[in-house]
Parts: sequence; structure tokens; C-alpha cells
Amino acid sequence: MADLKDTADQFAKDLIAQNIAGLMMAFTPAGMGKAMAMQSQAQASGQPPATGFELKELGQEGDDHLVDIVMKNADGEAIISTKWKDVAGAWKVDDIGIKA
Repeated sequence: MADLKDTADQFAKDLIAQNIAGLMMAFTPAGMGKAMAMQSQAQASGQPPATGFELKELGQEGDDHLVDIVMKNADGEAIISTKWKDVAGAWKVDDIGIKA
């Protein structure tokens, strides 16, 4: 199984590149629904696209592994919180949201 940090790093790169195929593979069904809702929220905010990111591994909460992705752009940054699960030997995003 790939390392969580490597998987989260690729996920953040796919977010910046808007690589939909790569992102679809990264979600559990529950995570996908939350991501679709979050996308509408992100588009409504009018923030410019991210040009960089930083990962912050926050530890574990039960079976969930918490990772914040700090997306950086010319106007500042936005923090995307993610919860990752090991699903059949692969890391998958089961929950995602934008931190206020």
C-alpha cells in the first residue's frame, strides 16, 4: 500500500490540476458526495485557483487519518480538511470540507 503522505500529495496535485479522473479514484462513495457539495461551495467563493499546497498530517481519529491540505494562491490560502480510510489496501478520502 502506498504511504498516506504520498497519496495525499498526489491528491493535492490532482486538485490543482483539476485532474478529474485522478480525483475520482481517490474517493469513497461517501467522500465523493461531500466533494461534489464542496465544489459548489468553492466555486461560489470566487477564489483564484491554487498554485501550491502544503500537507499537514493531524493524526488519527478512530480509523480515520486526518490530513489538512493548505491550498495557496495569490490571495492567500484555503484549508481543505480530509479524512482518509484504508479501503482494501488503498488510501481513500471518506470526508472532505473547507475549514472556515
